[in-house]
Amino acid sequence: MKTRTRWGTAAAVIAVAAATVGGSSLASADTTPGDTQTAPPAVEDFGYPESSPYPELKLLRGDGHIVVADCHTTTQIKLYSRVIGTAGPSVCFRVTGPTGYLSLELPQTFIVQTTDYPVKARLTTNDGASSTVDVPSNSMTNVAEGLGQKPAALVELRVG
Repeated sequence: MKTRTRWGTAAAVIAVAAATVGGSSLASADTTPGDTQTAPPAVEDFGYPESSPYPELKLLRGDGHIVVADCHTTTQIKLYSRVIGTAGPSVCFRVTGPTGYLSLELPQTFIVQTTDYPVKARLTTNDGASSTVDVPSNSMTNVAEGLGQKPAALVELRVG
């Protein structure tokens, strides 16, 4: 009989301890924090999350569906510029969806090459003149200096 009482007492002590710990946890979860400010809502600003691997290329904004890629792997967009230095004259991008948008600055762009997707490329000259070039899929299109015109910076790519 003594053995049964010891186990019964031990079980009661464990139950009370669990209730006390659980009760204090619940009580602390219900308390209000001292700081009454709430976190701001998460809002997508479409800022490009990564820095450019090329100092001459500025990545500004995008929807995440056109991303910088290694030119030695499969790429869908290849840009040729006279300012890209030691890596060669090209910068490559991979397209990760049926549509895509990227705002960038790549001075002295002279060729836009595509594979799987048609691309709209917007360019701006130093004097502010702007033009948009449609580049069909699986093609290479000369732009700006590549056509004997003024040097221009590529400022936007759109797919889809």
